Parts: sequence; C-alpha cells; structure tokens
Amino acid sequence: MYIDSHTHFDLCMENAESTEDALISGLTDNDIIHSVQISIDVSGFQWSLEFARRHQEQGIFFTLGIHPSSHAHDENLKYLSGLVDTIMNSADSSLLFGIGEAGLDYYRMRQPKSMQKKSFETQITLSKIWNLPLIVHTRDAMEDTLLILKKNTPARGIMHCFSGNREAAREVLDLGFHISFAGNLTYKNAKTLQDVATYVPLNRLLLETDAPFLAPVPLRGKRNRPEYVIHLYDFIAELRNISLATLKEQILTNFTALTER
Repeated sequence: MYIDSHTHFDLCMENAESTEDALISGLTDNDIIHSVQISIDVSGFQWSLEFARRHQEQGIFFTLGIHPSSHAHDENLKYLSGLVDTIMNSADSSLLFGIGEAGLDYYRMRQPKSMQKKSFETQITLSKIWNLPLIVHTRDAMEDTLLILKKNTPARGIMHCFSGNREAAREVLDLGFHISFAGNLTYKNAKTLQDVATYVPLNRLLLETDAPFLAPVPLRGKRNRPEYVIHLYDFIAELRNISLATLKEQILTNFTALTER
C-alpha cells in the first residue's frame, strides 16, 4: 500500500491520454490507497472538491490553496477563507486534507514578493484556525519561507518537494513539519538531496509525485503520474537500507496522523 501525498490530477488530465478513469485505475492497479489532489488557484477549487467527492472510496483527499505563482488579491483570499469555512462545517470536511500549496517562489516570480508573502501568511493563519496541515511550496526562497513560518508558527505542515540542505531540513523539522520528497530525489546529480533523505527521521517523512512534474528514474523525462510514486518508495528504501514494508507502514502512519482533526 502506497501513498502519494501531493499530486495534481487536474494538470495530469491536460494530457488527453491521462483521463480521469485512467488515473484512478493507475492508483488501484498499483495499490495506492491515498492520494491528495493539490489546489493551486481559486479557479480549480470546486473541481478539486468534486473530484475528491467522486473518488473518496479510492482514498482521495484534496486541498484548498493559492500557489505563490497564482494571483492572490484580497477577493481571492477572502473566497478561499469562506470556502474553507463552508467545507469544514459540512459533510465534506473529512475530505479536506490541508491548506495549500502556499509559499514563496522567487524562481518564477510570476507574482510580486509582497503579494506572495501576504498570501502565504493568510493561508498560514487559515491552517491554524482549522488545525489543518499547511502544504508549503518554496523555490529559491528558503530563507524568507522559514522566516515567515517561524514568525507565524503554523501548528503542523508539510514542506513539499523538499530541495534544501541538511541545515534547512533541520529548521523545517524544528517547526514540527513533515518533509516530503518528489521524483527529483532519484536524479543522479541530487546528492545533497539524497543526503537529506537519509537525515530526515522516518516518522517525519512523506513521499509524493507532484505529478505531472518530476517523473522519477527510470521514467525521467516523461509526464509524471500518481502511480509512479512506487519508484520513489523503492529508491528511498534502498537509500536508507530499510525494507519496503517498513517504509510503507511508517509513511501510512505519518500520513494518517496528518488527517486527524
């Protein structure tokens, strides 16, 4: 039994071959018992909710959040807050895994830093109000990301697609966060990241595809799919010299703890 803690089914489906039925079949055929549909923009919120509703028997959760590359003016932030409030007071509350992905992205810089920071802090507050995990995106912005997290102290969260060094990982762990690794961990030149993956305690570890991005070896260069997370499990088990069964059991425990209210 595998878990993909961070994927974008809607973006995967932009490829005509990756239909909804095909993606769900890929999960069941590969014993993937939980996946999280990650929202990145207000335009996708309703789709994410309805997708999780349709496939809750396949263990699908969803998030609500505004990616740092997405526009986050006051009206969008207000809409996000109101929708979270509505869902958390409805029968769908058990499907809402967390808030995000939120954070900072100084690599793409599609939105000004001031907007990114305000959006990030607003979503941190929202995660604290509802005691939901905060799913954090950071790219070329680790220092500012950590400063904002330390200032606002979210109760719990996930640093998704981690790309920092051991020192950054230590600071993330000190915040009480989980650290999630994606397919780029398997790349030949990812020695620093692989070192971090041996440093993170097993009880704070998660794995993800971030599909359709970052397909792992041996599928690097292809469009990623949620079922490809199995290759990441194999890689981590070998890297840490532990059994695949032990890794599966621990990640299930870690993930389940984050779903508890």
